[in-house]
Amino acid sequence: MDFDRYDVVIVGGGPVGCITGENIKHHKVLIVEEHSTVGVPLQCGGLVSKEGVKELGYPKGVVNKVRGAYIFSKNRCIKIEDRDIRAYVFERKIMDKDIAKRASKNVDFLLKAYGRLVIPSYCQEENRLKKEKFLNLKNLLKEEKRYSLSVSFMGDDYHLNPKVIVGADGVKSSIGRSAGIPMRREVLSGAQLEMVNVDVDNDLVYVFLDRTYSKDFFAWIIPMGKDRVRVGLCDTSDGYRKLINFIENHPVVSQMLKDGVPVEFSVGALPIGYAKETVKNNLLLVGDAAGQVKPLSGGGLYYGAKCGKICGRIIGEYLNGEYDMEYLKRYHTLWRREIGREIDFGLKFRDLLKRMDDSMIDKLLEFIEKRELVDYIVREGDMDNPSRVLEGIFKKFFGGFIKDFIK
Repeated sequence: MDFDRYDVVIVGGGPVGCITGENIKHHKVLIVEEHSTVGVPLQCGGLVSKEGVKELGYPKGVVNKVRGAYIFSKNRCIKIEDRDIRAYVFERKIMDKDIAKRASKNVDFLLKAYGRLVIPSYCQEENRLKKEKFLNLKNLLKEEKRYSLSVSFMGDDYHLNPKVIVGADGVKSSIGRSAGIPMRREVLSGAQLEMVNVDVDNDLVYVFLDRTYSKDFFAWIIPMGKDRVRVGLCDTSDGYRKLINFIENHPVVSQMLKDGVPVEFSVGALPIGYAKETVKNNLLLVGDAAGQVKPLSGGGLYYGAKCGKICGRIIGEYLNGEYDMEYLKRYHTLWRREIGREIDFGLKFRDLLKRMDDSMIDKLLEFIEKRELVDYIVREGDMDNPSRVLEGIFKKFFGGFIKDFIK
């Protein structure tokens, strides 16, 4: 196979990798995907905000539309409902393939292939060149510092030397780890079941903030249309066992799902926190690999799509212009400028929420209800940028001492 013709190789064929690739114009791009089918395995609830759907390019695969949520604490429940659609529920297999089909107009795919980063031996080369007193040492070293890739495909190994490599390979990101890129994050354990033969309100998502079942995150039920839901849970560990306990023993959920039949099971990991650097030499990280995830909800599609477009644009400018590799660092600056404030806010408020016990969460929901703040949330709330509304509510709830709680 002629791999030498590719200017860019993207490791990871999910929506973020595909969107990155389709935004690199007029260059040869290859996406290396470890699975034999795009969109498998499922590792997401498939709930996407209206703005997120726009950012993803309005892909196919919508199975339901929701207008709000039931928020449960241990002993209380509030209903936040809009007259308009606030989010869409997707069949991820259909959505991912549709985005991949769109990207295929601009990129090539290599399925069931494994990409591994090859670390350059420029340190040894530097010593050799110094001894031989090459006059063009600086230029030679600059070229030598490029990462390359080893790709395993159909039992054979190939060595690729693209000008740019993108790690879109998810939360575990072997590409990022191989490059020694430091991460400041926690990784949550998630589990999810798709169930049929259930009776829920199809217009609203169910969110459960109950420390009995998830100590450090939450559980959810996402309606997928008539008689079908995704029920899931994330926590710092043991997501599957806690999910089964939630389904069987939660007083509300156990009744809602008592006749439910599981038809699909999925597990995954969720990164909370982002990489300190997302560009190293000719390598860029995007999506879950970079930690471009909403800390409060765990959603990564909206942020990932936004950052994938920025990543693709910067790579295109780099390849089109007379720039050295330092130009690629503009990507980190630009995506942080775009969503960094919301991520930093989410991390601080996640830390605050982790310190709230069930009693305090009960009081928070009671406070929202008694102060008639539900209408305020509906009117001003934004799934993708929650900072302004949440900060206002918590300032009222804590009597203006919010800074003391999020230091």
